[in-house]
Amino acid sequence: MSRQWKKITAVLLAVVMLLSLSCVSAFAKTAKVKTYDTVVSFGDSVAAAVSTDAYTKAHASKAGQKSYFINVPGSYVDIVSKKVKAKKLYPYAQPGMRSEELRMLLSNDYTGDRHEAYVANSLDGYLTPGKKYTGTDPVGDYLTLRKPYQKAVKEADLVMVGIGFNDVWFSILAAAMELSETGKVSDMPELTLFKNAKKLGSLGAALQKAEEALNTVLQIAPYVPIITEAGLEAKARYFVNYRAIIERIYALNPDVTIVAVGYFEALIPGSFDPTNIMNYLAVLQPSFEAMNLYTSVRPTPYGKYIYVDTHGTETILATGEKWDPHPTEAGHKHMAKQIIKALPKQ
Repeated sequence: MSRQWKKITAVLLAVVMLLSLSCVSAFAKTAKVKTYDTVVSFGDSVAAAVSTDAYTKAHASKAGQKSYFINVPGSYVDIVSKKVKAKKLYPYAQPGMRSEELRMLLSNDYTGDRHEAYVANSLDGYLTPGKKYTGTDPVGDYLTLRKPYQKAVKEADLVMVGIGFNDVWFSILAAAMELSETGKVSDMPELTLFKNAKKLGSLGAALQKAEEALNTVLQIAPYVPIITEAGLEAKARYFVNYRAIIERIYALNPDVTIVAVGYFEALIPGSFDPTNIMNYLAVLQPSFEAMNLYTSVRPTPYGKYIYVDTHGTETILATGEKWDPHPTEAGHKHMAKQIIKALPKQ
């Protein structure tokens, strides 16, 4: 081959490579997210889109009066399900839900820590929307949700799991409440929180009282390590529950894809008393980051598992408007974007 032909061949090869790269680049830009016919969302108030205007409107609608489990437009669950062209969506998030309750509903041989006051509070919303629960067996009645929850998993192509914030948050608040009242913490401080919820008429009222107690005790140096310990114990229980939840989902549906929704900086405020902010960060954020680390590693060798980092999510608290760690509408869009980015492409 002459030197001239070698040059021509080299140029042609370079052109072919450039065309190939441009095609790959174009494909990357136009690649569509894989479709999932049936999507399930398990989680707490974040997944339920609490504190957004759309949440209030959705639950005030006729559909919301008939069933708590309805889609909330603009939530990350809604955005993702539309992006993957889901034909069916099971929005099974419950405000206040912990890994304890989700494990109870997915595992037939697990009855949780039997926080009846908490479960009774839940039943006001989930089994009797807009009405007060008047039954005598709250745990038994709550477990009637096992059938629809497990049915949803069996049908699912994609399950989003965003659970665990309340495991740590409730335990820390409960410990703060006991410390402010008695100067010590019991073996199960959550029981005090849930009993107060029953006494005050709602879990929300009990949480508000507990948040006030936390603001007080975090200013008392000897109490900070005690509060931290309560968070560590709750985190240890969460690790056990989370693995059991993931294993149970795969047992019910080995082919399902699970998206583990990570925790954002929920408790970093935009404007807050500077004397308390460092204690908040020292006590709370490390627990959530440890939970992120745990859930980022697939806790079982089986099934398709995708962890999604949601740091950077805007919260109402971060805007400085009020004490509310839930995502804003912009926050839900950010979470949805991160999930969609992590999903397989067609």
